[in-house]
Amino acid sequence: MQTTVLSADVGGSHITAAVIHPVTQSIVDDTLIRKKIDAHAPASTILEAWTCALIEAQEASGKQCTDLAVSMPGPFDYENGISLIKGMNKYEALYGFNVKEVFAERVKLPPSRVRFLNDAEAFLRGEIIGSNLAEKSQVLGLTMGTGLGAAFFNSGVVKDLNLGSSRFLDGIAEDYISTRGLLTYYRSLGGAGIDDVKSLAEVISGDRKAKETMAQLAHWLADFLLIHLTALKPDAVIIGGNISKAYHLFLPEVVERLAAQKILVPIKVAMMGEHAALLGAASLINS
Repeated sequence: MQTTVLSADVGGSHITAAVIHPVTQSIVDDTLIRKKIDAHAPASTILEAWTCALIEAQEASGKQCTDLAVSMPGPFDYENGISLIKGMNKYEALYGFNVKEVFAERVKLPPSRVRFLNDAEAFLRGEIIGSNLAEKSQVLGLTMGTGLGAAFFNSGVVKDLNLGSSRFLDGIAEDYISTRGLLTYYRSLGGAGIDDVKSLAEVISGDRKAKETMAQLAHWLADFLLIHLTALKPDAVIIGGNISKAYHLFLPEVVERLAAQKILVPIKVAMMGEHAALLGAASLINS
């Protein structure tokens, strides 16, 4: 039987699912399903929303898939499918829960045909597949959204770096370079009424506090990259995640600050959106 992969990308506030064509490595028409998720809901509510998205995508393809591949944020036991997320302001109710068993039962697959991949690694795998980045021997990928993910592509192999949990300023990098970090800073300036980075970007022309917040992001991101680019020496950096959609508000200053330190590594903005993680996770099946 030909391998057919049902793929999913779990984010801090959504799940996206689709069936991936085994030959073209593209999303099968009309199978893309996206659902909003309340990351603070009870475990049963979260799992029901996740599995409904999987089932709807599979049903849209008109056939049973042979495999399920899931891009999942950490900390997570990717081999056994057990959530270890705790203290991350999301999915606390799933701590210690065997997600693999639930998914296998609902999509009617043996657990051995359900696999999980770190979301930053899946993102970078997908961007490599869908672009000309394979020409670069070493690429650092960052996903900036609910959290901060980092992965490294080196001569055909992608590895999760977990840099979001690395020490940075008075905490870890994810405390600052994330939606949570930006909104915390915005509110510390007296800002209010903003709940996501998209809204923050929309008011920046008339909101001095929003403008200052995005300038602070540029400083944080440049300082973070100064630490890690020296050690990793990538040929390119690619940034993705919801925060990257506002790249025009912070990336020019990041590049300028790096150039001042004689670091001229090209920084690219992800082009594939949420499709990257779907394709990246699916690539795990045939790797």
